[in-house]
Order: sequence, then C-alpha cells, then structure tokens
Amino acid sequence: MKRILIAAAVLGAASVHAQGTPSDLPKPKCEKPQMPGEMMRSEPSVTKRFNQDVDRWEKCMKAYIDERQAAMKANEEAANAAIKDYNDTIKALNEAGKGR
Repeated sequence: MKRILIAAAVLGAASVHAQGTPSDLPKPKCEKPQMPGEMMRSEPSVTKRFNQDVDRWEKCMKAYIDERQAAMKANEEAANAAIKDYNDTIKALNEAGKGR
C-alpha cells in the first residue's frame, strides 16, 4: 500500500513538472483595451470603439482560459491513467508474488 501512495505522489510531481513552470507557458496575446481620456468619453464614436475593444479583449481572454483549462484537464487525465496503470500493475505483481 505504501508503494501505491508513493507512486501517486511521484506521478503527481512528474505531471506538474511536465506541465512546465508558469514562465514556460504561453501568455495571453490579448491586447488590453485602453480607457479613453475623460474628455473623449463623451464622443459616441470613441465610446463605441472602446466597447468594441473591450468585447474583443474579453473574447480573446476567454479563449485563452478555455485553452489552458483543456490542457489542465488533459494533464490530469493522463496522470490518472498512469496512476491506475501503476496501481493495477503493482496489484497484479503483489498477487502473483503471494503464490511463491
């Protein structure tokens, strides 16, 4: 049983390493909207352009977040599959060893 817990910890640490450090991960390439100056905010065309910039940035950020969450889910599923494979193998080896 101790082997299983140790393996789970090792595999968990390995999956964190495989994902990379935060500095290795791609950063969002979304251009942040710039708030117009106070005098320009009264201009309808400036307000409209600003609102479009906010919408564009929001869509870009949501797409980035969705992409990162999908990567996290894939990493978690891969780690869980590796843990299951390890546990199943150790169990089979332990059961086979009892017959000796």
